[in-house]
Amino acid sequence: MRYCKIALVVILLCSLMNMPAFAAPKVKTTKEIKSISEPILDNILEGFKFDDYQKYSRDFDPSLKLTGARTKFFKVSRYLQTTLGSYLSREYMGSLRKGNMIIVLWKGTFDKTKNDVLIKLVLSEKNNHYLVTGLWLQ
Repeated sequence: MRYCKIALVVILLCSLMNMPAFAAPKVKTTKEIKSISEPILDNILEGFKFDDYQKYSRDFDPSLKLTGARTKFFKVSRYLQTTLGSYLSREYMGSLRKGNMIIVLWKGTFDKTKNDVLIKLVLSEKNNHYLVTGLWLQ
């Protein structure tokens, strides 16, 4: 009888773990990743262009919005305008998946440099949404 109860609990737990209602949505295709990440990057680049911290940080994880983040944004924005210039275009290069993170890569062009600029955006899934947890322009 005891073994039957244990087996029943194990079967119940296994079936609950496989229920779609409890599974976090996962991005499966390159097209889905691109459709999620492109508007996020658009907001970030427009935020830099117009010195709009709200637009820039709209999709950021709360850990990136700590004290001093706004001040740092304006310093970085001025630096990017001075060194790279205005954003012109980008080409989607692909993505990498690591756990609940997606690393998305673009080749960007800016008007003050002849070099390609690698744009690296790290998104993490939290509460069924993808939030920015990292951003690099190299």
